Amino acid sequence: MEFGSILLAAIGIGLLIFLHEAGHFLAARLAGVRVEVFSLGFGTRLCGFVYKGTDFRLSLVPFGGYVLVAGADPSDRRYPARESLWAKSISQRALFWSGGVLMNLLFALVAFPIAFRSGVEFTAPIVGRVQDGSAAWEAGVAPGERIVAIGGKELYSFDNLVVEVALTGGRPTPLRLRASDGSERTVTVLPQWNGTDGRYELGVEPAFADAPAVLEVKADSAAQKAGVLDADRLLAVDGRPVTAPIDDATLATLTGGGDFLLRVRRDDKELELRLQPTPATKPAPARIGVTLLPRVVRGLRPDVPFVQKLGIARGDLVLAIDEVPFTSGNLDVASAGNAGPMLRVLVRRFGREVRLEQPATREDRIAFAKNVVCKPDDSLLLFVMPDHAAAAAGMRSGDRIVSVNGKPVRTFDDLRQVVEDSDGKSLALVVARTGTSLRLDLATGDLELGERAEFVIAPRQPPQFDSGLQPAFGLRTETVRAESFGAALALGSALSVDMIKQLYVTMKRMVTGDVGTKNLGGIIRISQVSYQAAQRGYSWFLYLLAMLSLNLAFVNLLPIPVLDGGHLMFLLIEKVKGSPVSSRVFGYSQVVGLVFVLMLVLFVTYNDILQLL
Repeated sequence: MEFGSILLAAIGIGLLIFLHEAGHFLAARLAGVRVEVFSLGFGTRLCGFVYKGTDFRLSLVPFGGYVLVAGADPSDRRYPARESLWAKSISQRALFWSGGVLMNLLFALVAFPIAFRSGVEFTAPIVGRVQDGSAAWEAGVAPGERIVAIGGKELYSFDNLVVEVALTGGRPTPLRLRASDGSERTVTVLPQWNGTDGRYELGVEPAFADAPAVLEVKADSAAQKAGVLDADRLLAVDGRPVTAPIDDATLATLTGGGDFLLRVRRDDKELELRLQPTPATKPAPARIGVTLLPRVVRGLRPDVPFVQKLGIARGDLVLAIDEVPFTSGNLDVASAGNAGPMLRVLVRRFGREVRLEQPATREDRIAFAKNVVCKPDDSLLLFVMPDHAAAAAGMRSGDRIVSVNGKPVRTFDDLRQVVEDSDGKSLALVVARTGTSLRLDLATGDLELGERAEFVIAPRQPPQFDSGLQPAFGLRTETVRAESFGAALALGSALSVDMIKQLYVTMKRMVTGDVGTKNLGGIIRISQVSYQAAQRGYSWFLYLLAMLSLNLAFVNLLPIPVLDGGHLMFLLIEKVKGSPVSSRVFGYSQVVGLVFVLMLVLFVTYNDILQLL
């Protein structure tokens, strides 16, 4: 099955390349231009045949293809003018350079209706988990709600939602939601920038299907020995229902690392199996039990009256609450610690100290803690987890890491790497302590740190076992199917227009920096996605090919020399000035264009490799 999917994916990509070059071939023949070579791939000729003067060949490098026609270079005078492209009218040459693009557009307009007539299964635009402090959390979006439309545009899939949010540019955007009872409401969201993924996002995840997870069992594992079979459905662990993804680390936490009772469904029967996990072959990374102290306001709900009156803002660095340095990492604990009649919050805003205060009841303090979420900053102030090595050694939340084994620590990743490389050997840590009295360092805008403290800490490796279970939780899906071919044609046409608009806006957002270039993918990612699509069925695969065909058409229309759009640009210049550009300008432009395209290919391939790693 896997080999068949890979073969189908390769055939699909090859088909798109063939169609693009076939468009050029047909346009050349229509204009009476001699076609010398029709090649799938570049480089050395592997095999082929000659028919009516054209060498149809398969070449060594399988990334793309080309059609070589007489007189494509204006300086080429090997053939009579009637057979050469340079001698044809501007409209005939424009048709030739547009042939591949038109063929790709035609394929999409045919493939989309066929796919939607059969029915295409998409991940439903239904909200699963909502990240605390995210744009969706701020707007009050709740798990289980369906996102019907964004910015007035109807949604058909969760993937479609991700794209539309990324293209908002971070602007306030209306979101239409539908609850499970059918009632609808509209909220305004302010998408937040995700630097890791290089795009704006809402901070929501798709909902999981109601069906239990399907189990895959490793050979010679504890699960296999316990009698668990592939395709068993996971119902519960030690009597606890399992409704979300679970791994061995979570199992170890739930069961204490010992044997546990697994309830599964096999066909129409429910079975209970006792499973004794085995120690993992690869130990867990060593840890000392610290993380960065969350004290920068990531998100808040501005419609909460008390939060609005207090005046706290996203990006504020919380320094103290009620005159006590904020080192707990927990707004609930900090704001409830001194339940006086006035809530006082000291923050750093744009490098300046700002004091916020507001009369507060107990309910107001609860509202403050519930509707403001913090994230870590880069100050290296640590939050110390209870019952871990750092806490046992005497470290306190609010300590700032200075050095490990005499070497300065500049980032939290440096600290994590040193701990993981320690092989469990004791480490000498130096930290700077936050003073018990509140003082502000005017140079840095931070709480002034007092004396230094030294600790010797032995990192711990949490127990880890291997159950041999690999649960696969499916996402909630819905099939979009047109009731008639006419409806499918209308749906496919509308989708084609929308997708071209999305490609244009995506390119525009990349130029302005609102979409990161790390979202660009090359042949490796296309192959991966095509393979996955082939496994999901022919209609989804056909839908993907139609999308790729539109992408291919759009990219080739870009005004970059060596691409179809570059040649069309030169034709436009010729039309305006009344004569072609000089051979020198044309030649240099082709070199520049080729270098740009090669650099782009290298860049997207680098992106693909990073994704794989």
